[in-house]
Amino acid sequence: MPAEQLLLGVDIGTTNAKALLATPEGRVVAQATASYELSTPQPGWVEQNPEDWWHGAVEVMRAVVQKAGAQPDRIAAIGISGQGCAATLIDHQGNALRPGIIWMDARSEAQCERMRQAAGERILRINGKQPAPYNYDPKLVWLQEHEPEVFARAWRSLTTTGYINFRLTGEPVMNVSDASIPFAFDQRACDWSDELITAFGVPRGLYPPVAPSQQIIGGLLPDVAQTVGLKPGIPVIAGGEDTSAAGLSAGAVEPGQAMLSLGTGGSIYIVTETPLAHPQLLIFAHVLEQKWFAGGTIVAFGASLAWGRDLLGHRDFEQMTALAAQSEAGAQGLIFLPYLSGELQPINDGNARGVFFGLSLNTSQAELVRAIMEGVAFAMAHNILVAEEVGATVSELRAVGGPTRSPLWCQIIADITGRPLIVLKDNPGAPLGDVFLAAAAVGLIPDAGAAAARAAQVDRVYAPRPETQPLYRDLFATYRALYPDLKEHFAQLAGRAGRGDHP
Repeated sequence: MPAEQLLLGVDIGTTNAKALLATPEGRVVAQATASYELSTPQPGWVEQNPEDWWHGAVEVMRAVVQKAGAQPDRIAAIGISGQGCAATLIDHQGNALRPGIIWMDARSEAQCERMRQAAGERILRINGKQPAPYNYDPKLVWLQEHEPEVFARAWRSLTTTGYINFRLTGEPVMNVSDASIPFAFDQRACDWSDELITAFGVPRGLYPPVAPSQQIIGGLLPDVAQTVGLKPGIPVIAGGEDTSAAGLSAGAVEPGQAMLSLGTGGSIYIVTETPLAHPQLLIFAHVLEQKWFAGGTIVAFGASLAWGRDLLGHRDFEQMTALAAQSEAGAQGLIFLPYLSGELQPINDGNARGVFFGLSLNTSQAELVRAIMEGVAFAMAHNILVAEEVGATVSELRAVGGPTRSPLWCQIIADITGRPLIVLKDNPGAPLGDVFLAAAAVGLIPDAGAAAARAAQVDRVYAPRPETQPLYRDLFATYRALYPDLKEHFAQLAGRAGRGDHP
């Protein structure tokens, strides 16, 4: 009886590379992780060396093959995912011309403002988003203006996933999940918009061909195969942006399902059957064809609780959640705005800062901690509300990440959002999504989405409690009213901090 075929899934994240070998149905055989550094050469700049991505990818691929003791001919295909928006320039020989500018980098605000003024309405109509520095195209414009000699030598620009796939196959391709995030992408045509590229003034050739996530783009090059211990010619698929691949792994595959990825930051992305458009949200293609994601990221989700822990002098996560349990729902009317390091969606304001609203002499540590946990849940609900304004529906939340260890926090999220929260068990994230895509690409499974939905194991389910709904509905209305009232003051405060003024 022949040995079962295996798929290799690799994710190139912001701080580490992860790989796993799994069966077509998602049974994990081996896993490995390798870390690499961020570079911050100036305030607001965040870069990485593409060679670090490559070395991380080689290390984890080689490690899982060795751990599993797998014969090379058992590996049927390779799928890669990675952090989106890391603008990486390569020349005609395939050499990276400079460090990649990753999504955390904020240097291109001036370029974004010019894009808004020149083409803001067209970008919203065609691409569904509003220019902001996290994205790809403003980085290209910045490079064109500030590093013209380097820019002139560029043949293609690639994302993290595109760069690793290029090193594996020699093919400069961008998967549709990655490509749909840049502002030059036409969501309905699922290809680049020449109209927007012309408006940005970026050479058309820098935007590489776009491929569906499950499409085989090439075979593994012989020298790479020898390095990682695999056979030459193994099919490599286009892959996906890591949020999309993680959503597939979590079983968020049907319209109305939403993926919550909770950690230091927190994100919520809702599956839709058509591309939506809203200037406050992030809209991009799912790794599954004819599906999209709409939602956003809360910068300081778990980081807000960690800040509170350090401020109050407590030791650990469990101690903080036990303290919050001593407060009733609503924290006696105390509301927390979790904008401790600015905020992404839906307010998109780097000047925003954290606020406790409603402090009194009766406020205890328990209310402070409970308000923090409720505040980040309100931020999740705010993204849902904005997505609903343009036609999204949300039937359930599928959650992974460290904060799901707290039953109290899970119940708070369910109560405030008014949706059942499904906590998944032992979910490996994006690399497993890559496996399902690769398995479908080579015909080992008929449907990546169906296979992922079957494999996603439910650990716990939290239903929203009807008795909490009136209270949280009122507090949520106050929460939403606070930011518009404070926005101008946040900007003034940031200006004073930037000038070094003192009272």
